[in-house]
Amino acid sequence: MQGTSNLTSTFIRAPLLRVSVPFILGLVSGRFLPVPMTLGWALVLCSFFLWIYLAWRTQVYGRRWQAGAVLFILLFAFGNLWQGVRSDLRRADHVGQLAEQASGWEVQVTEVISANGRTVRAWTDVRAALIDGQARPATGRMMVTLLHDSTRRAIRTTDRLLLASKAVPIDKTPNPGGFDVRQWAGTRAVYHESFAPLERWKLVSEPAPSGDIFERAQKQIATWLVGSGLPDRERGLVKAILLGLRDELDREQNQDFVRSGTIHVLAVSGAHVGIIYVAVLWGLVLLGKNRPGRIIRGVVALAALWAYAGLTGFTPSVLRATVMFSLFTIAEMGRARTEPLNSLACAAVLLLLWDPQMMVHLGFQLSFLAVLGIALFYRPMLLRWAPPGWAGRSLWSLAVVSLSAQAFTTPLCLYVFQAFPVWFLPANMVIVGLVGLGVYGGTVLLVVHAIPVLGPIITLLMKWLLLLLGFLSAFFAGLPGAYPAVRIGPWGMAGMYVLLVFFSFWVMRKSKWARLGTYATLAVLLFAWGWTAHQRNAQEGFTLYADRDGVACAFLQGRTLHVFGPADNPWAVRNVEEHARAVGAMHVVWQDSMPRWVAQGSSAFAFLPVARAEESTDWPDPPHRVVLYGKGWLDTRQLPEAGPAEWVLNADMEWKPRAVMRDWAEENGAALHDMRLAGAYVR
Repeated sequence: MQGTSNLTSTFIRAPLLRVSVPFILGLVSGRFLPVPMTLGWALVLCSFFLWIYLAWRTQVYGRRWQAGAVLFILLFAFGNLWQGVRSDLRRADHVGQLAEQASGWEVQVTEVISANGRTVRAWTDVRAALIDGQARPATGRMMVTLLHDSTRRAIRTTDRLLLASKAVPIDKTPNPGGFDVRQWAGTRAVYHESFAPLERWKLVSEPAPSGDIFERAQKQIATWLVGSGLPDRERGLVKAILLGLRDELDREQNQDFVRSGTIHVLAVSGAHVGIIYVAVLWGLVLLGKNRPGRIIRGVVALAALWAYAGLTGFTPSVLRATVMFSLFTIAEMGRARTEPLNSLACAAVLLLLWDPQMMVHLGFQLSFLAVLGIALFYRPMLLRWAPPGWAGRSLWSLAVVSLSAQAFTTPLCLYVFQAFPVWFLPANMVIVGLVGLGVYGGTVLLVVHAIPVLGPIITLLMKWLLLLLGFLSAFFAGLPGAYPAVRIGPWGMAGMYVLLVFFSFWVMRKSKWARLGTYATLAVLLFAWGWTAHQRNAQEGFTLYADRDGVACAFLQGRTLHVFGPADNPWAVRNVEEHARAVGAMHVVWQDSMPRWVAQGSSAFAFLPVARAEESTDWPDPPHRVVLYGKGWLDTRQLPEAGPAEWVLNADMEWKPRAVMRDWAEENGAALHDMRLAGAYVR
């Protein structure tokens, strides 16, 4: 019963949770069902004055719920309205409204996503659009890809750029199971992109020195890490642990942390902020608990927390944790009692007031769900068992933290990543503690790396620690069944959350209705998953993978994937593995060459190499789709006028034949899919 009272009291002591829920629901509704501004303002003002009247009048016990109901409506209406106020998608000067007219753009870099010797990709805010030679004010966000060389300095945050290039919607179809750029950009409210060759962009203004302080600090830290003497692989790992920057982390390392269920330690979040917070409190413990000591300790903690947030780029997960720990710090300075769930709700409201689009960031969602799980389940679960000894209690506490966080994040992770890290619990219990040592050790390394004797000793210790971290992540990632495919849709995810709620009330409150709800929800989920598995046994499909270096395609029949293409191409192998995982294929049959003609069901597919297209059009029957691939010149005079229902231009075709083919298709009224422009071909 102790767990029950703790769970109930957690909700009672979190009034801001009752404020945040209708506000967030309003934001969600405003994203999908926006209310006109005039109606929205009228609804907010009317409900506000009605709530004032109900809240301040003489209360009648039987009608005390009325003020709460009106407050719920008020907050819901305000959330819907606020989403419309802060969203500029419907504005006439938004990039989406001006994209077809504009021939160029002025943008300001907000974050550099990736940079190598040849290209730079960045998130930008649009400042102006160039239309008919005139610069017009514009709003919105855009993903920009720039060709770059050594003659130009590196692109930095707050740089202003002038682009002589078009903006196009981000709507390329991803390979099945592959990285979806549309979804990734959409979580940042970015729906357009622009590609600028070297001669079509230039820097128009330098960033303000004050706005560049954190970027300069990041670069200085990277320089110190290079000077520390750590090997490249370990240096990339410590950079990810300290700052969340994974630009030097190789793909194999990243996949090991993903498959072991510990990738969150490389995405700087609440755990890292908590480590900084604890370090400051312990470092200033000698100041005592009197008022001056609490104030000095609190001020130093706030400065350290927000400085660290700046170093990591003010990512949503760090901002959430920083706001929460700032609330804890301020409460400690005033000796006020804080409730974690209340602080979490307050942090959510503050951040979503600042940027409602943060709500769709996957990192923001996972971060809040993890803390919500810990706030709700940690204490009740911890009290259900008291293992003997200090070591037993510590291990049980670590296990409960991991299970609590995983409980609320698992359904969303299954929906997004379509897989589950089976060994997450032991992996987190071992790796998270070592990451804490890595944060402290990395900080010490930055300070003492140049000191003779002491610097090399700390470097050696850090090298061993990082080697151990890499070994353990690879060990758990390589265990049997470490990362099995688990495919659920949005309704399956929702059902799992319903199951979690029912199961929690059943276990912690011993509710009979919750037990019945658990059994009923579980039965529905099992039936749905069984029906989905039955449907997969009869599935059919054709996919031509988006790969500029070659051509590979796959025909799906039930649980078997028939692949045609070079088996020695690592990109093709990865595409096939991701495809098989996404569709639940149990068998992959690979033929290391392209066919000339394939029939699947009622559809026929022809494959023509561009260099020999005129030799290959003697089809037995007109195919439904023809795939053109490879290098060479294309003579459209050799193509039949009454051809297939659709032509598909593979991504490895050169730009000139593709342009000729697009013109030919337009003249002849033929359907055409250019994979360079539209992405993978999936039917």
